[in-house]
Amino acid sequence: MTAPESTDLDDLLRELRRRDVRLAVRGGQLDYDAPADALDADLIATMRRLKPALLDRLRADGGGDDWSVLVTAPTSIGQARQYQITRETSFPQVLTVAFRLTLRGPLDVTALRRALADLTVRHAALRTRFADRDDGVWQQVLAPRPVPLPVRTVPVDELDRAVDEWASLPFALEREPAFRAVLFQPTDGSAGPPVGWHEFALAIHHGFVDGWSAQPMLDDLAEFYRAAVTGRPADLPPLPAEFVDFCRWEAEYLARPETRRMLREWVDGLPAGTVPMRLPTDRPRVPVATDPGGVLHHTFPPDLVAAVTAYGVRRGATPYAVFAAAFVWLLHDLTGAPTVNLAASVANRTDPRYDRVVGVFAQAALLLVPVVGVTSFDELVRRTAGVTWQALARQAVPSVVQIAALGEAFTNFPCRVYFDLLDMADPVLHLTGLEPAPARDVVLAGSRGDLTWQLRPLPDGGMALLIEYAANLFDAGTVAGWLDRYQRLLRRLLAAPDAPLPRAGDAGVA
Repeated sequence: MTAPESTDLDDLLRELRRRDVRLAVRGGQLDYDAPADALDADLIATMRRLKPALLDRLRADGGGDDWSVLVTAPTSIGQARQYQITRETSFPQVLTVAFRLTLRGPLDVTALRRALADLTVRHAALRTRFADRDDGVWQQVLAPRPVPLPVRTVPVDELDRAVDEWASLPFALEREPAFRAVLFQPTDGSAGPPVGWHEFALAIHHGFVDGWSAQPMLDDLAEFYRAAVTGRPADLPPLPAEFVDFCRWEAEYLARPETRRMLREWVDGLPAGTVPMRLPTDRPRVPVATDPGGVLHHTFPPDLVAAVTAYGVRRGATPYAVFAAAFVWLLHDLTGAPTVNLAASVANRTDPRYDRVVGVFAQAALLLVPVVGVTSFDELVRRTAGVTWQALARQAVPSVVQIAALGEAFTNFPCRVYFDLLDMADPVLHLTGLEPAPARDVVLAGSRGDLTWQLRPLPDGGMALLIEYAANLFDAGTVAGWLDRYQRLLRRLLAAPDAPLPRAGDAGVA
């Protein structure tokens, strides 16, 4: 079908409605949701030509913003902080949780659309927006509505770029839910889209979801898809709580005298004069908000991971404590700091009511490891393990509250280093009639701190390492050099854990 002969905007909008094409303004861009084959080349050309007028009309109409607000509630402290970072940074996509799934098989797109809508009915966080008011940042749970699922045809060699660009679009956090989905149909030249292959991508702002939410979310989506395909009701028990319930509980928890006492005892137990460490940088420090970030991928071989595990079993320590202890010694060697400060992601789902709830429960627990007087790797592992267990005990306390308890020296401290080991299985989507689809992270521009090391076990016994670093502070070669030193240091420490700890100038380490 050809585009409307008239270029009049009203005629175009009528034609789009007739073809069931839905328009929206997202992050200042024109987005659309359309059935397959609804848009031909002529109509797309007309939309492009009239794009300014379309944007003006949609904005004048509220940008499609006719949401009904069901609940207005306080945010969690972590939510408010992530909203603030998004507003301040030049790379708001750094706080977008995005992943893609390769769907192979006879996909029912209509059923997937219905499943997405049902998913947002079940999980209110996926239909929640922020409200920036005079009395602070609040969250507004909106009434359910269909979730747009655009279907876009993309050449195979442009697929990765298209996914990255789509995931990088900023969210309109104060206007609509920070949750979107898209289906890409890869094409290979004149042959057209391969039968039975779609690339499904999801993007959610980190203010509404964490990594532990991914598998429950995909499980529920699969069940709603099965129900849509078969015509039978979804077999899901009611959720015992919602994310806003957690936010209210957090405020009550932080006001308790025992919570304040726990924080006071933690701070009082630190060595006198504890201050943040400072990593050496290749360039003067500038605000992290302007940093595009850099990424480095590495794999620790199975024999090294097995050695870490075996050592931990003998010493009664977790693999995380062993890996982290070696990292602590590397940072001490780089900075000379008597106390090394790290941040570690913790699930913060100690209440079983929230096991299957989509939301941002995870916290960044602070680990402050004193290294003065440590004489061996055995002792350093014990000390790191003890600090880690203490951090888990206060995992319900947001990092900004922990930092405030540490006092003025840590207020706006510049050096943020994260060290995580994600020992949960990668999320997988099991849609009826299709092959299992593992979720793959879409790594977007931006750096949430100076340095982030994220370990993830591999099926072959190895360990994947993703390093994100502040590219405005460090050269790629500097970070790669630290990684090389770390791996050689770890092997040496495991070989002689009761020997004196090596320094940077020792053979085989520097």
